[in-house]
Amino acid sequence: MAQIREGTLEDWNPGYLVTQDEDTLYGPVSILYQTDLVQINDENRLKTFGANQIRVVFIRDKNNNSNERYIYPFPYHPYSDFKPQRFFEMLFSGIYLSLLCREILVTETVPQYDNFTFRTYYSTRTRLQKEFYLMFPGKNVRLAGNSKKAIFMQLADKKNEMKKFMTEKNLDPEVQEDLNKIVVEYNRLKSEKQ
Repeated sequence: MAQIREGTLEDWNPGYLVTQDEDTLYGPVSILYQTDLVQINDENRLKTFGANQIRVVFIRDKNNNSNERYIYPFPYHPYSDFKPQRFFEMLFSGIYLSLLCREILVTETVPQYDNFTFRTYYSTRTRLQKEFYLMFPGKNVRLAGNSKKAIFMQLADKKNEMKKFMTEKNLDPEVQEDLNKIVVEYNRLKSEKQ
C-alpha cells in the first residue's frame, strides 16, 4: 500500500465503496475508468481495487453541486464473448432498460488563429467526455450510440412508438437529459404491454 502525499487528494471526491467481501471503506475516492480501477484513501493509506473486487462505489461529486453518483461493475466488451467487469455510473435504473455512462478522456488538436501574427497554430487539449450505455435485463450492456438510428436499432421492439415519441419531443440521443427521457419512455411502454 502506498502512502498518500499531501495535495494529491484535491481532485478526489468524498465517498465510500463496498467490496465483494462486503467490507465498507470510507474516504476520498477516485475512479479510473481507463483501467477500471478505484482508489480510496482509507485512514491515510491508498488502497486500489479492480472492478471485479467491488460491488458499488458511492461518490459525492464536489465539482458538480455535490451530486450523488453510484458506480457499479458490469460485464462488458464490445466485440468479445469474454466480458470483463467494467465500471459504469448508473444514471437511471429501470426494470426493462437502464442508462449507464463511463467517463473518458479525449485528447484533440484544435486550430487557433492568432490576430497578432495572422497565423493559425494548433494546440492540444484534453477534455472529459461521457459515453452512454444501455443495460437490458440480465446485465446485457450495449453502447447506446449517438444517433437516432442507433437508438432505434437498440429498441427495435418499440421502434415505431419510440420514433414517434422522439420526433414529438425533438429529443437528441447525444444529450444526457434527452437520453434519460428516452429510457424512461421505453420502460413505460414495456410495462404497459406486460
